[in-house]
Amino acid sequence: MLSSLFNITSKASSGNRKNGLKNRGTDELLSMRDIHISHGDKTLLKVDKLTVPQQKLVCFIGPNGAGKSTLLHTVLGQHTGTALKADGYITIQGMSINDVMTHGLISWVGQHERFELPLTVLDYALLGVSPNIAWYQRPSNQHIARAKELLLDFELLDLLDARVQTLSGGEKQRLAIARALMQDTEIMLFDEPTNHLDIRHQRFLLNYLHELVWKKGKSIIVVLHDLTHAHRYTDEVVLLNGGQVLAQGSPQEVMTSQQLSEVYNVKIKAHQTEDGVVFV
Repeated sequence: MLSSLFNITSKASSGNRKNGLKNRGTDELLSMRDIHISHGDKTLLKVDKLTVPQQKLVCFIGPNGAGKSTLLHTVLGQHTGTALKADGYITIQGMSINDVMTHGLISWVGQHERFELPLTVLDYALLGVSPNIAWYQRPSNQHIARAKELLLDFELLDLLDARVQTLSGGEKQRLAIARALMQDTEIMLFDEPTNHLDIRHQRFLLNYLHELVWKKGKSIIVVLHDLTHAHRYTDEVVLLNGGQVLAQGSPQEVMTSQQLSEVYNVKIKAHQTEDGVVFV
């Protein structure tokens, strides 16, 4: 957990902890300060200050090795190697990471979800309710009904009784997302959720996440490589490179052809179409 890795400060009161993340007294979802993660002499992440608003769909973009996934793992209190050195201060809506993670207030889909257990598609989706029930309890009929709704939404209902090991890459990705949605948390983090998805399912997913923000007040952070999707579907963009935050703001402010070309070290042009801006 992050408590053993970082020097964390928390501004939370006992009342905030009791009420979880339902306290809307701040517009800040995430606050990071003086974050420094290194492996030997190599700096993986160096963030002097980063504030992410709540109830927005926020996207991290940047080239390979920019620090996007490292930043998400830092928020989650995870690290990928024992040789990492880390320092910094993180709060989530004024609460320490320990408080947030202990109470299961964040759902998460990583790049490499595991499907090793001999579970059916329905069983795997129902894993999403595990943080909310006792170890000896079984999912309720309401849980099962909700899982079937999500499987229908993500076109997996016909595979209800199939073993997860038999699914395609795209089907596994959609199932992992459905499992995360079953948790029904206020905060959701997705690391490249459009991986393995065809264009139709990519658009459906990003529209779905955007609806969760605007209709249900969710706070969602995603890592995306598709610049057109990042510009079209998200409310705010954080541009990273070399482990540092280079720019933050609306897609229109951050995603200029000049700035993207410099960061990605390749000529990138933005073309206005009737459906929005397309990057090539």
